[in-house]
This record gives sequence, structure tokens and C-alpha cells, in this order.
Amino acid sequence: MTFSILEAFTIGKSECGYSEDRLVQTANHFGVLDGSRGPDGLPKEVITSILDSAKDHIKGMSADTPLPELVGALSDITADRKGAAGFSDFKRSGGFVFCLYSTHYREIWRVGDCKFKNEGFEPAAAFQAEIICADARSMILKAKLLAGATADSLMADPGYSHVIDDLLVHETAFLNAADHPLGIGAITGSTVPDVFVKRFPARPGSLIITSDGYPDICEDLGTTEARLEEVLKMDPLCIDENRQCKGLAPGLLSFDDRSFISAMLSA
Repeated sequence: MTFSILEAFTIGKSECGYSEDRLVQTANHFGVLDGSRGPDGLPKEVITSILDSAKDHIKGMSADTPLPELVGALSDITADRKGAAGFSDFKRSGGFVFCLYSTHYREIWRVGDCKFKNEGFEPAAAFQAEIICADARSMILKAKLLAGATADSLMADPGYSHVIDDLLVHETAFLNAADHPLGIGAITGSTVPDVFVKRFPARPGSLIITSDGYPDICEDLGTTEARLEEVLKMDPLCIDENRQCKGLAPGLLSFDDRSFISAMLSA
């Protein structure tokens, strides 16, 4: 199936403009990369190099490159960049997830928790370990609110962004852990087990791919952005309707970087 891009948008969560999301669009593929620096705090220049090199690799690969080959190449790029920077613990030093459409295979490919909606089909992308961490953060911050804090006072507290740091370190133990119910798939530099390398047959019609910076995928970019704005007004701490491992804070435009790309797929 060929495709025609309808809308594409990406923006960082910070007012400074820095982002760990990337949009990818070629004649044969389109999609989103969503990066993370991990609890060890991979330097910005390293995660930037990983994401930009991964994007360049996708842009240069042939239309018939199979998904396992792509995942292996992206893992090698990540391992090389981390190794050159002196990082040997691939789990704690972050990486990225992605969702990509392939015209040759007529498939939607996903490793990790990027989201997509294809003619009403929207398979769940969340991992249980991430949900546990978000629920724990919600409980801790709700306890502080119950004790008299306000959303503004919490966001102004220097410890606000570190409430679940210990849990996030423990969460990395489940990265690419194939035989565990809390397992999480991601490109970290280590081997990605097949169970986390997902492929879905694409349906002719609308396909929207986003990073997890959007709580909901709506029918187009405008309504998806409007929904995000609505949710952030109702739940700025991201502890209720939009439970997350992070929330709004001073200097932030949203709780996470966000990317959106949509296309019409033609049989």
C-alpha cells in the first residue's frame, strides 16, 4: 500500500525546545521514534546522536529491509554510541522505542509503547511495569495533596520530579526481559527479544502514529492537541485521568515530548 502524508507535528515538552522524539518520513516508511535518557541520565548529546543516527539509518534503508534486520541495526547503533560514551549498563542508560509503517510489507511495526490508530484499530501500547510506576507516583502525590499541598506547591518543590526515581531504576530490570510479565521492549543496545518486536497488518485508510506524549489519539492533529490541552487542565500533575511517571512542571509545555504523523493508506 502506498501512503499520502496528511499531517506531521513534533515538539519537545520543554520551553527550551529540546526533544527526544523524532519523526521519520521516506518514500517507503513513516513513523515516530521516542527516546529516553534512562535513570543514569545518558547525556543529551549521546541520546541525540543515537536518535539522529537511527533516523538516518531508516531513511537510507531499502524498502524490503525486514523488521528483524532493522531492529538489529538500530540496537547496534545504540550499543556503539553508548559504548563510545563509556556506558556499559545498557538498561539504565535509556534508548528509544519506535512505531513505523512499511509500504513493502504493508505492516505497522512497533517496539515499545508508541501508539497508532489504523481505521479504528488501536492496540494497547502500555507496559505493566510503567503502569505500576505511574500508579505509585499518583498515590504519593495524592497523599501530599491530602496533607495540604496544592498542585502549584508540589510542582515548585525540587523533589517533585524525583518522587519515583528509585522505582524507575527498578523498572529498568524488566527492559527486554522476555520471560517476565513486567517485561518492556525497547532499543537499548542489547538484543530485543522477538516477543517485543510487533507487526500488525495495515488496513487501507487512515493511519495515525504518535509517541506516548498524547494521552489519546483523536481523528486529526487539531483534536488530538485539543484533547491533550483538556487533560492537562484537568490533571496537571498527571495523577488521575492521565496517570504518568511525570507531569507538568515549571518550564514545561506538557508532561512529555510529543509527535504525531498521519497518512492515508491506499491499496
